[in-house]
Amino acid sequence: MGLLVPDPPKASLAALRESLGALAERGSFSAGGLREARAEQIGATTPHQVFNLTLEDARAGKSIERARSSGWRYLLSVDDRVVASAETESRKGARHAFSHVNSGPFVAGTVEALAVAERVADEQEGELELRLIHVPALYLMSVWLHPSGDGDSVFVPIAPAPSGFEPNRVYTSEEFASRLAEVAKAQPELDPDDTRGA
Repeated sequence: MGLLVPDPPKASLAALRESLGALAERGSFSAGGLREARAEQIGATTPHQVFNLTLEDARAGKSIERARSSGWRYLLSVDDRVVASAETESRKGARHAFSHVNSGPFVAGTVEALAVAERVADEQEGELELRLIHVPALYLMSVWLHPSGDGDSVFVPIAPAPSGFEPNRVYTSEEFASRLAEVAKAQPELDPDDTRGA
């Protein structure tokens, strides 16, 4: 039926636009594609809610259910070319704060994974909502297609994916959770003071 790209909270959009405008005005962007862009040239597209999963929860059998919403992510484009991504963080009281801009390999990887996700969604009977699951301790980011009604989720890991995951491959919910648990269990125990994935 199609890919459902949800409307982000107004507070998230406001935090994003204010910060992008300020960064552009000061010329503070380090990303090459944004460095010379004026605020009005930067488009924020394809909003998707970000869910974080700790390494400990990734080791659990029903790990996906433990993912917690952490904010929203957007693809940033200049002249219709995606050059970066930006995130806002959820705060108490429905507030949102600007988090960061990223121009690394996960940006191009997201564009590729989204193309796969759109094909998958077009083949489904019901709508699939676009989400993103992030496991910082494994350096794993994946498109998460969440059914709006009955049905199972589908996952498309974003390149560069960690060993054990094939980027742009479609995983069923059961396959993804099982593979995630295997990869997470193979990781050494973290130092108690290491906050990766917290």
